[in-house]
Amino acid sequence: MREFARALVALPSDSLDITLVEWGRGARVRGALESEALPAHARLRRVALPRSSLPTATRLQLGFERLAPGAELVHAVALPFEFPAPRRARLSLAVAARPASFDSLRNASVLVTFSEHARSELARANFDPARTLVVPVGCEHFVAPRTARGALPRVLALGRIDEDRSPLTLLAALERLHDAGKPVELTFLGRVGDAYDELRARTARSRISSRVRFDSRPDDAKVRCALASHDVLVQLAREDWTPVTPLEGLACGLELVASRLSAYEEALRALPQWVAATPSADELGSALARALELTHAPSRASAARAHAAEFGWSSNAALTLAGWRSILGLR
Repeated sequence: MREFARALVALPSDSLDITLVEWGRGARVRGALESEALPAHARLRRVALPRSSLPTATRLQLGFERLAPGAELVHAVALPFEFPAPRRARLSLAVAARPASFDSLRNASVLVTFSEHARSELARANFDPARTLVVPVGCEHFVAPRTARGALPRVLALGRIDEDRSPLTLLAALERLHDAGKPVELTFLGRVGDAYDELRARTARSRISSRVRFDSRPDDAKVRCALASHDVLVQLAREDWTPVTPLEGLACGLELVASRLSAYEEALRALPQWVAATPSADELGSALARALELTHAPSRASAARAHAAEFGWSSNAALTLAGWRSILGLR
């Protein structure tokens, strides 16, 4: 949302009047945008209440009319509760994943998604496709200069350590590569999930335990550093509605091993080494071996970056704004 906000306020004003609202005691949006000179048509409002107060505040219709009087549109990230329609404005919700309940989206006048797969899933839940906007997600926010290659190739798994991401299978696949004389280093960078304890116990007993690193407190700086210092990104999932994480890897020039999901295939085309949503260790090991071999071809990194360049936040913001105006008839 920060990158989208930055790109939105950078668009030509063209009668736009934007109020950015950060709800919570943290300083994420403030830190990202306040140090930059906001244009005349944009302003920042901060609500210094716990983020946990947001469901109650929205149910009581508190805040938004006061923070942005006269607003024609309120845009927010879809949250796991019903977001009431503002009294005098239209509601736009960005939907990046399958909601816990589709009822949480019912008050939206427009849904902003990042894949045709997401739009088709929403249509199956009886949301009007004509009011569902598909825009390319931005992916350049973690790009940084590459660091020197390590003594061993480095494989990165980003995201919460859940069973749905097959982390135990990834560990087993790298054990097979080790046994085949192809040792690598592995980093799990993601919050503790339902597979974390079992993975840590299994890693402690593994013959490659000394080459496996865990960091369960990710932040933007750590993700940026990890993408700049690893060679292959592994993105495994049973379902995903947005290709943002694998695109972030391509934007940094990494080789990619990814689950063959509809949202990924739409955006990534033939660049990844594809595996099943729940691959076997042998299938995943073979895909990793191919990806590691390709890291020696400089043209691959260039092709990855060129492809990712099609998915920028400026384009995302411009197409979102155009979609709002078309669907909602805004000025």
